[in-house]
Amino acid sequence: MTKPLVPPWIDSGKLLPWLLVKNLPEFGISVMVPRGSAIDLPNVTNEQVYAGGSSFSVPGGDKLRLFARLMGRSMPPVAHFFFSPNGPTSAAARFIRHHRPDVRMVQTVMSLPMKAGVLESGLFADRIIVWSRHAEALVSAAIKSRGLDARVFHIPPGIEPIEPVSADVRKFTRSGFGLPPDAKIVLYAGDLEFSSGAATTAEAVKILADRMRAVFVFACRPKTPASRRVLAEIESGLSSEVAAGRVRFMGQVQNFRDLMNCVDCQVLPVETTYAKTDIPMVVLEGMSAGVPAIVGSGTPMDELVQAGVAVGVEPGNPLSLADAVMAVLGPDGSASGLAADGRRYVLEHHSAAAMARAHAAIYRELLGMKD
Repeated sequence: MTKPLVPPWIDSGKLLPWLLVKNLPEFGISVMVPRGSAIDLPNVTNEQVYAGGSSFSVPGGDKLRLFARLMGRSMPPVAHFFFSPNGPTSAAARFIRHHRPDVRMVQTVMSLPMKAGVLESGLFADRIIVWSRHAEALVSAAIKSRGLDARVFHIPPGIEPIEPVSADVRKFTRSGFGLPPDAKIVLYAGDLEFSSGAATTAEAVKILADRMRAVFVFACRPKTPASRRVLAEIESGLSSEVAAGRVRFMGQVQNFRDLMNCVDCQVLPVETTYAKTDIPMVVLEGMSAGVPAIVGSGTPMDELVQAGVAVGVEPGNPLSLADAVMAVLGPDGSASGLAADGRRYVLEHHSAAAMARAHAAIYRELLGMKD
């Protein structure tokens, strides 16, 4: 049970289930798709439930259609729910579980909720999957406090890596985005509404104006009226930097993987990864391309910092971010070491194939299958 599994694959709530479907050919899998759409794989049954291919939030009418479909048909022996815990959806899942006791249930906590108590009340399945060590500790504590008969599994999110390109291809790709061939390019591709990351990055741009030749690219998708207001404020505050060629606002980038091969560093100085995967896919994809990452400390991304493959900075501190960018991209910076270490780490720990194997082990155990 997921958001509509149709392109574009720019939302982790769709991308991660899609990668699992692609990498689990040994299982017959029913997926949720819009009417008139289908995933063309031999092991896939398409459940044409949704009215459209909504990406960031599923409309209420589609949720009701999904609930009616689950209650009105036979179900497979294992049902897997991919969503962030919330009152209505978790209550519906518990209702289904009560009326279908023969079905084993798996729940993936796609994103940790911000409000206290929502996580504890939102857990319902036999097996609960989390994306980070941080979430594993929180969910384990919630299971214990509620006395639930459930087990929690930490499975690192997997990606399809981006292959680094040659210097000539890099210059050509930069020209397609209108980016200078020789300046340092710093990317912010985080949220606008739930953290101070974008505002912190905007202030760091001003601090760095006289310290290094760099172009900051904001590739942010405004999803709500609130996020559009934040973006407008940041654009207004950086108007002089835009005029000077130090800032580019790109919005939603369709060929995002190409853009990632153009940048020298990515920054995500956030205090929360709410509404994203605990360790955001964009960070992992960038690291796979050899792009050094600077991330907010005190978040699930601390895993990367503790492994020595990303730089942690205090969220909400533009000076700390500016200093970190200089330390990475300056004349004696750590960019090359971080690039190599980060790519190696992601290929070892965050592959889609490894993620699928870990899920397959859970499915086999629930189905009583021998390895």
